[in-house]
Amino acid sequence: MSWIKDVIVDILATIAIIAAVLYSNIFLNGLVWGYTGLLLFVKLLVYFGDGFMNMMNKAKTPAPEWFTHLLYATNTGVLLYFQWWYAGAGWGIIWLISYLTQRKLDQK
Repeated sequence: MSWIKDVIVDILATIAIIAAVLYSNIFLNGLVWGYTGLLLFVKLLVYFGDGFMNMMNKAKTPAPEWFTHLLYATNTGVLLYFQWWYAGAGWGIIWLISYLTQRKLDQK
């Protein structure tokens, strides 16, 4: 369970997403949109930039893959359920790119 500290930001993002859809607070909405955009940009940069892929390979976390999939599925599902279509699509793309990046790293 020592990997929990490595995914604390992901857990906080999930909590923020759930709070944002439930309470419709302008700060939380901005936080969700900002983090979604930033994470989507970073995931695309890592996937399409081989130099960044090498950095990801060195920065592997001991967190199990199922946990990341669970968080991304929760984020995507919650956003889509509450009809945040664009943010939900963004998290679906983040989830897909993360999966593809992991496959690329595993093949190296």
